[in-house]
Amino acid sequence: MARKRRKNSFQAGELNLTAMIDVAFQLLAFFILTAKPVDVITNLDVFRPMAEKQTQDQSPAKVIRVTVFPDGFTINDRAVDSKGLYTLLNKLAELDKTQTVLIQCLNDSPHGKLIELLDLCAKFKLTNLSVVSSGGA
Repeated sequence: MARKRRKNSFQAGELNLTAMIDVAFQLLAFFILTAKPVDVITNLDVFRPMAEKQTQDQSPAKVIRVTVFPDGFTINDRAVDSKGLYTLLNKLAELDKTQTVLIQCLNDSPHGKLIELLDLCAKFKLTNLSVVSSGGA
């Protein structure tokens, strides 16, 4: 009987990758759970101004609220005309020139009234001014 010759063919066995994938996922999970994230916000250099030390005798800043109407002014909700505005601003400036003057202009108030008020503030050396606009009356 004749024998058939077999070719020596080397067939590589199939690798089972399931175990290697499991190990890779376990390593990934381990590194994710044990990693400590760097908090970027705490490492930012922020230069904040130093707080001013207030003495006991210093009172908080006072606000003078002036509203400009088409026919006159109000200072802290008290109606005054141009002459009364002059005297009240003069008295308030004598007390403290660093107090804040909040100027509120209505939409229908003339520009001349605002200019008059700003000129008086400059005359009495009130320099801490804030001008805001508001709706109708």
